[in-house]
Amino acid sequence: MRPESLGEHGARAAVPRRRAIAATGALIAATGLGGIGATAYGSGRAAPAGRDYDVREFGAVGDDATDDTHSLQRALDAARATGGTVFLPPGSYLTRRLTLYSRVHLRGSGGDATVLRLAPDTNTAILESDRFEQESSAGSDAGITMFSVRDLTLDGNRGQNNPVSYGLRLYGYGYDLTDLTVFNCGADGVASDWGTAGHLPAPSHQMESRITGLRTHENGGHGVNFAGPHDSMFVNCLSFQNGGTGFHLAGNSYGTLMVNCHAWGIRQNVSFELAASGIGCVNCYADLDGGIGVRISRNDCRWLAGYVQGANHAGPAVEIGVQFAPGVGPEEPAAATIDTQIRNCATAAVDFGADRGMSIIRAMLSQPGVSGVTGTGLGWIGRPNPDSQVDITHGLGHATKNLVVRPAFDLRAQPTPAAPDDGQVRVFAREVDGRTQLCARFSNGEVRVLAGES
Repeated sequence: MRPESLGEHGARAAVPRRRAIAATGALIAATGLGGIGATAYGSGRAAPAGRDYDVREFGAVGDDATDDTHSLQRALDAARATGGTVFLPPGSYLTRRLTLYSRVHLRGSGGDATVLRLAPDTNTAILESDRFEQESSAGSDAGITMFSVRDLTLDGNRGQNNPVSYGLRLYGYGYDLTDLTVFNCGADGVASDWGTAGHLPAPSHQMESRITGLRTHENGGHGVNFAGPHDSMFVNCLSFQNGGTGFHLAGNSYGTLMVNCHAWGIRQNVSFELAASGIGCVNCYADLDGGIGVRISRNDCRWLAGYVQGANHAGPAVEIGVQFAPGVGPEEPAAATIDTQIRNCATAAVDFGADRGMSIIRAMLSQPGVSGVTGTGLGWIGRPNPDSQVDITHGLGHATKNLVVRPAFDLRAQPTPAAPDDGQVRVFAREVDGRTQLCARFSNGEVRVLAGES
C-alpha cells in the first residue's frame, strides 16, 4: 500500500469515519465491548475487504501513559475479519499483550516515531501470533500467515517488572518484518517457530518469511531466536548487546539465508549460531569481545565473504572466531563451506574440535603473535578432519613470506613442528644459522633436509 493511501485514510478519511461511528452511537470505540467482527462499522453493515484501520479511531491515545491495550486489540480484531492494515500514527502506545492474525498488517510511522511499550508488571510478549502456545506446543503446520509488522519500535520495558518479556513471539509462516526495532526485552527480542511442511497448497505463497532491516538490542535473551519457518531470508539486519546470541538459528530454520547481517557486543556469548542444517550467510559480520563469532553445529552450513573481528580479549574468557561444535548426530557438523577473514581472536581463530569432515575452509588470519601452530591459542585449536580441505593464511605482516599464490606457494620458516601421524609426512621450512631449509618430518620424528640455502 502506498504511503499516500494511508495518509488519505489516516487524515482526510478520519473525520467522516468518526462521524459515521458517532451516528451509530460510537458504541464500540467508546465502550470497549468485545472483539470487533464484520459488523463493527454500524447497523450490521459489513466492513469493506482489505481496508486500513487507524488505531486512534478505536480510542488509542499513544501518550505513553494511557493503557491502550483494548483500543489496539479492537483495531487488530476489526482487521482480522477482512484483512488489511492497522495503522499507528506517531506516538508511544503503552500496551499489554496484543494478538496478531493472518492477513493483518501492523504498520507504524517509523521506528523513531511509533513505539509499542510493554506496560509495567505485564511480563508477556508485546506482539504474539494467535494460538501461539497451542500451535508451538503441537509443532503443527498451521499458525498464522500472510501478515506483516513494519516501521515501528517494540520496547519490552524490562526494568518495570518484565523480566521475561518478549518483543514478538510468532508461530506462523509467509510473513514479513520490515524496518522494525526490538529492544529492552527481558527474554528474546524476536522468537519465531514453525513446522516442517515441505510444500503448501495455494494461496499460501509458500512458507518462507522475509526479515529486512530488523534491529534487536539490549534484550536479556537472544536478539533473534529463529526456529522457523525454514528457507527464510534475513537481509540488512543488526543484533547487538543481547544477553544470549545475536542471531540464533536452530530447530526448523534449515535452509535460511542471511545477507549483510551484523552482530556485535560484549554481552553476547555468540554472534551467529548456525544450529540448523543448510544455513547460508553471505557478507555477514561477526564482531565480538569475548565469546564465539560463528558457531556451526549442523551440516551444510556456509559462511561466505564474511568477516570475524575479535577484540584480543584479555583474561580467562574464551574468544574464538569460528567454532565447530558437536551437533545433534555423531556425523555433525560436516560439509561446511567457510571463506572469511578473521582478526584478533585471543583464544583461536578457528576451533576444529568437532569438524566431521567434507568441509572447505579458507581463512585469512590477522592474529596477534605467531599463528598457525596447534595449541598456541593464536591460530587454531584441534585438527581439521582429514576429509576437509583447509587453506589458512596468516595476515600479510611480512609481504615476502606470507603470500600464497596457486599453483606455486611459499612456506614460512617456523619452529620444527611435531611429528605427523603414521603414514604422513609434514613438509615445512625452517631457519638454521640464518639460512632457510626445506625439510620433511616423518611420523617417527626424523627430520630430513630436502634443500637448503648455500
